Amino acid sequence: MTPQPTTDIVMLGSDRPRRLSRRGLAAVVVVGLALAGGLAAWRSRPMPAPEFRLVDLQGVYAGMVRSDGQNDAAVIDPGRIVVERETVVPGACEPLFEATVVNRPPPGALDGVGTFWALGATGVSLFSYRFADVAGAGREYARLAGAFDGCRGARVAVTGRLAAAGELIGVRRDRVQLAYVLASRDGTKLAVHVLALSNTVSWQYRYEPVPGPYDSLTAQNVMDSLADQMRAVQDLRR
Repeated sequence: MTPQPTTDIVMLGSDRPRRLSRRGLAAVVVVGLALAGGLAAWRSRPMPAPEFRLVDLQGVYAGMVRSDGQNDAAVIDPGRIVVERETVVPGACEPLFEATVVNRPPPGALDGVGTFWALGATGVSLFSYRFADVAGAGREYARLAGAFDGCRGARVAVTGRLAAAGELIGVRRDRVQLAYVLASRDGTKLAVHVLALSNTVSWQYRYEPVPGPYDSLTAQNVMDSLADQMRAVQDLRR
């Protein structure tokens, strides 16, 4: 009888289905949980706050109303602003009153939005300038902070239609806010609060031709409200 051809089968190890050991199964579970946790963390990561557009600033100021519920907010075009004739001595302190008393737009400002309140003899201006990016706003704030550091405690004189002369008193100085006041002997006070947020810098300017010490609480509440309103508008775009 002729032998039938055969096929050799090479067996490596057992022919039973291979199963993961307990250690291997535990490792797979741990890796799976880690990947799932990493994906969840990536999805829930905080998104960077968007920079402000002009329309965003308009939305911010639509919510900044007077006590009577009215609002006179308007867009600021730096190219159409009429600069006042006031002068500041010493000149190194001029940046502190440039955007407010002198009415000169800060360098690099694209546009802005502002409003005004007349409270008896006191006048309050609140306005925000928008810059091309966060770095541009940061440079403007750094310029103001540098002038603040050099002029705090110095005798400063602002001459012109809105005049005052006396010691420049620092009220606040931190990473994003400045506040200072210049008070004359007759009680006239020029108070300024500054806020840097994203690609904007905001000013609150209070002209108070009334006797008595300057109370910064009301002005600080206004700046806090402005900051809250700005962050709320940013959150709508996240």
